[in-house]
Amino acid sequence: MLRLADTSIRLYRKKDGTASVRLRSYLMINTDIGFRLSAYLNKIECSVAIVDGPTVHFDEVAYSEHCTYKMNHMVHDFWATGSTPYGAMKDTTVGLLRIEYRLFSFEGQGEPSIIEQVVPVVARGTAEQRFGKRYRNAA
Repeated sequence: MLRLADTSIRLYRKKDGTASVRLRSYLMINTDIGFRLSAYLNKIECSVAIVDGPTVHFDEVAYSEHCTYKMNHMVHDFWATGSTPYGAMKDTTVGLLRIEYRLFSFEGQGEPSIIEQVVPVVARGTAEQRFGKRYRNAA
């Protein structure tokens, strides 16, 4: 019932040496009528298992209250962020994104719905920020 329009995960090196992991997308819901998502989405949890790296559980998952309703779809802004200790980042790798949610149900009313898909994981920033000072260009 739910799906994401863009699933590129971005890694940003933070000053403390950890990596900020971010997902910015659009949450799309196929429906015949519009409704207030916050009243019916009772749980949403996200994580990404980076191939050659850690599994990151997003500690902040949010979506906009306002949406666009066109062509029988509600489209909400969606974002998730987390952080993890991470060594040398690769320019591009892949991971398994897992989103677990309950729409129109509560705990004890069956199993939650799950979206799992392979997604690109892209390091952002300068080479020095991604790989550390040892990769600094010689002047």
